[in-house]
Amino acid sequence: MRAWVWTVSASLLAGCATTQTLPPVVESVNRPALHAVAVVEVGEAALETGRQRTHVGLALANELSWGDGILFRKFTVSPGRLRARLKDGRFTYYFSDAMTARDPLLGSAPYASGGLCRANDGSGPVRGFIAPGRCVLNWSAEPQVADVRIAEPDAAGRRQELIYHGRTGDSVRFLYRETTDDGPPATQAVAYDLGEGGIIGFRGARLEVLEADGLRLRYRLLAAFAEAPE
Repeated sequence: MRAWVWTVSASLLAGCATTQTLPPVVESVNRPALHAVAVVEVGEAALETGRQRTHVGLALANELSWGDGILFRKFTVSPGRLRARLKDGRFTYYFSDAMTARDPLLGSAPYASGGLCRANDGSGPVRGFIAPGRCVLNWSAEPQVADVRIAEPDAAGRRQELIYHGRTGDSVRFLYRETTDDGPPATQAVAYDLGEGGIIGFRGARLEVLEADGLRLRYRLLAAFAEAPE
């Protein structure tokens, strides 16, 4: 029995196709559009510029498992966002950052080499893999997934954000945050008195405040951040 279990496990781990890495898409971020009216809530960026990298991904809503932890290792994937990192001629492989493997002897440990997979054209069931190249695992439940784009700052670019922090009386508060690839984020708290006018400015940016309260800000962007000196 032990030899049979080892053979099945080995066949699942063996890859059967050449895989290729899926690079991110690097894109500029300029939100909102110039002269557009926008609404943000407290904690959201009213103005952001810079670059970001986006990845194709799946948002998983339910917990999945395969194996029993007795004869086979038990693999469990927790809900969350899984990034597509590899593909081959048939399947795309979405890696989980919240996957564990339970061994009958060694117990549970994080497992970073598996996740969800599905056909490149989106057809058929969403299955699982424990090594790229073998999209074969049928989960304990049907995966509840949705297509998403997973964004992250681009390490080679400068990112600027002006984040709304609410209103007290006639004063509206913001947090300016700037990130670069060569150091920790720089932040600065700023406040403006709406009694002196509805147009506020910071580092070249100009916003016309239309409505503001403790929950959200409605505004029009008049000018974006000034270009940083070389």
